Amino acid sequence: MADPLLITLLPSADVDLGRWLLSHYEISYTERPHAPIFHVLALKSWGVGADDYPLFVRGGDKFGGIEKLLPELEAAAPAALKLLPDPDQNPAQYKQVDELQHYARWKMGSDVVNWSYWNLLKYKSVVWPSITTQVPVYEKLTCLVAFRVVRALMYRGLKLDQSVANASLDRIHQGWDKFDALLSDGREYLVGDRLSFADLALATSGGPMILAQGYHGMLPNHALCPVFMQQTYQELRQRPTGRFIQRIYDQYRLPQLLCV
Repeated sequence: MADPLLITLLPSADVDLGRWLLSHYEISYTERPHAPIFHVLALKSWGVGADDYPLFVRGGDKFGGIEKLLPELEAAAPAALKLLPDPDQNPAQYKQVDELQHYARWKMGSDVVNWSYWNLLKYKSVVWPSITTQVPVYEKLTCLVAFRVVRALMYRGLKLDQSVANASLDRIHQGWDKFDALLSDGREYLVGDRLSFADLALATSGGPMILAQGYHGMLPNHALCPVFMQQTYQELRQRPTGRFIQRIYDQYRLPQLLCV
């Protein structure tokens, strides 16, 4: 039987979270990455919505997005691999994990997307591996000859401009402040005494802001990024939250090639 499929937008933080979940739960799969804009067409061809990525296809079942994928994988996982506290036995920890993952992914993570895309898309050579690695040839060719069009569509779709990017960076620093404060007591994990979904959510959502080693979405080469971005990456990497993110990758992300 063929491996399940993971349909992706290559650099997305939630896509890297999906890859990590599958690896954590010891599920083999084949990834089919798509370039920005084209990923929407690919998702529609599978009969799901534009935001239903990563899309996990196994047999006749389709699970679009982390909110559908996580419960499916968690329900079948042995106790040693579970990432969510039991909501009946430990409701307080379950609530804390849910609140922290939501903040990391949907609040701070959205700002990471805004700041990163606004700045990186100005430099085609820098962002090229992130948007075209292992995508279909026709998608790569289209991006090659119509990169400015793709960029304009992305800016328009995400409603990006310099003021949005500036405000997003301010909120990213606020997010770092929040997690720095939480980690100030020396805890090993965000919640409780074992790895949880909150840890993976913070690692993947914050990973692009430190160019985390182990992130599988082809993050840009630090040396090729503009100096002001290098300075931001370096500053955030050295803070407690940045060090926490890299440690979670180092300890819990198994070495893995892009599964295409």
